Amino acid sequence: MAAHVAVAVTTVSGDDTLRFWGGGTLTRDDRGIHLRYSFEDGGTQVPSEIHLGMGRAMVQSPACRLLLDPKRPTQTQITTDGSTLLLTVETHQVRADLNDDAGTITLHYTLLAQGRPLQTLRVTLTLAPNDKERTL
Repeated sequence: MAAHVAVAVTTVSGDDTLRFWGGGTLTRDDRGIHLRYSFEDGGTQVPSEIHLGMGRAMVQSPACRLLLDPKRPTQTQITTDGSTLLLTVETHQVRADLNDDAGTITLHYTLLAQGRPLQTLRVTLTLAPNDKERTL
């Protein structure tokens, strides 16, 4: 069964904090939790997906696809301005604290370029039933 949810995305990297708001659909099945959502960034709708299962997460957006696995480093490619950057992803935390269609999903990871830390991110997605959108 799918639930329509309001989504607030907070991304913290060092001293920088970015916040986005949008909406999406949350589904659960025997393989885990799947969230499809979109938010507006500079007038453009940005679609994203997160699949949580077996202690890890797959995150997909127009710029990249990340496998976040706390048990092992993974690889990803990020495309920006026509060029592609190969990065290693070290995952610190994948956590979902959800009751029905409300709660939080936390993703904490470091991106490394050629073995050197490039950026550490803590992404928190706060979900609420769509009719409570203003409470986020």
